[in-house]
Amino acid sequence: MGFFDIFKSKNEEPIEENLIVEKTEAFKPKEKLKFPPTDAGEGYDALAALAMFDNIGLSSFNLFYNTYINRHYKNSLERIRNYREMAMATEISDVIEDATNESTQVDEDGKIVHLDLKDKNLNENMIKNINSAFEDLFYKKIDTEELLWEMIYTYFVDGKVFYERVIDTKHKKNGIVSLKKLPTTTMDVILDPFTNKVRAYLQYLSERPGTIMTLEQAEADPKTVVFYPDQIGYINYGLFGSSKLDIIGYLEKAKVPFNQLKLLETSVIIYRIVRAPERLVFRIDTGNMPKDKALAYVEKIKSKMTRKQTYDTKTGQLTSAPEIMSMLENYYVPQSADGRGSTIDTVGGDSKGFTELDDIYYFSRKLYRALKYPISRVTAEEEKRGADIVFGGSSVGEISRDEIKWAKFLERQQNKFCKTLEETFLLHLDFKGLKKQYGLTEESFSIRMNPPSKYKEQMEQNFLESRYNNYMALADREKI
Repeated sequence: MGFFDIFKSKNEEPIEENLIVEKTEAFKPKEKLKFPPTDAGEGYDALAALAMFDNIGLSSFNLFYNTYINRHYKNSLERIRNYREMAMATEISDVIEDATNESTQVDEDGKIVHLDLKDKNLNENMIKNINSAFEDLFYKKIDTEELLWEMIYTYFVDGKVFYERVIDTKHKKNGIVSLKKLPTTTMDVILDPFTNKVRAYLQYLSERPGTIMTLEQAEADPKTVVFYPDQIGYINYGLFGSSKLDIIGYLEKAKVPFNQLKLLETSVIIYRIVRAPERLVFRIDTGNMPKDKALAYVEKIKSKMTRKQTYDTKTGQLTSAPEIMSMLENYYVPQSADGRGSTIDTVGGDSKGFTELDDIYYFSRKLYRALKYPISRVTAEEEKRGADIVFGGSSVGEISRDEIKWAKFLERQQNKFCKTLEETFLLHLDFKGLKKQYGLTEESFSIRMNPPSKYKEQMEQNFLESRYNNYMALADREKI
């Protein structure tokens, strides 16, 4: 029976869980594709974005809103491209970098991930060998700190991340030799229609087809790399649209406030460019010319002296190109002949617009709330005061509620990565023969990352201090 024959019918007998893991033949390069050396894996990590399918549809009830505010996507590639465009904005870029940095902190020993053994039946020699295998994989073969930083950053931007577990097919006993992050835009997932579990992962080496490929079609296509489930580590944000293939990412909730803020900032800039500068009013002496000739004469003078400016929303620069909005710097009006010559007056600019930023601050705060970012970190500038002290303040026990929510949010994302690292390590132990030898399962150990914040330790310290102070107060009262 072939490897994927186990998925053909939901009425067949259930397959043992470790059967998939022990099918090491899944990692052999396929004959139809010419692959690099055996320890380089099968995935191509330098592919450009490819065309996608899985159409979502576009509502037409409000074209402007759906185009510029709550944009709908034709396919998953368009969604990811929009996420990446959003991630280039200063506010969002800072938040994603903070989230990634805080999620990948190293401890005083330079460690970023830790192994906790939970199986009570393991003896000292078993524990030593398992710990040695963990150190070998995550701190010798793999630059775990750099890899996790890249993976978590991609996860927050794209909403999902794929990486290949690479082995040397000629020396399987060496276990996994490296982990290779694959381009999100070239990957696809085939799900079992009955169990909703992953049947295979696909990587398209050229423009993908307009319809969803079946597994049989993918295996017969020389321009598609087929990965068996254990070959790929896959983490998604956990929110879905029209189907399990329609992944909604971390930035989706920030889409509307981001577009609102961007449009508002652009309109404010244009308004201030138009309203703020001082202008000249030319009163052109047209003598006794008829009205139509007087207007034509004024237009002739204006065409010689007028300079148009355009605001480029992409670069933020003023140009002379005829773009969306052009601005006349001066005003020209005809003046009849009544004994007076031409005059030049001035019209003062409106400077209030440079100090009234409440609308900008409102949508900015809305954007940060959508990103779950602690608002206490960004409100200080708006209120023209010093930055908030995150931990501490007038009392050592003060901890910002926003900071606790942010830390818990990051911990939930860390848990997703820890789960896939546990699967990777169990597979590594299986290749090395330790899984079967020691009877290890997913329940035998856990992998954890350093917490993004020390708020738990600080809260516990505060509780201990409170208990100690209460005890001392009661002890003194007894003496009295």
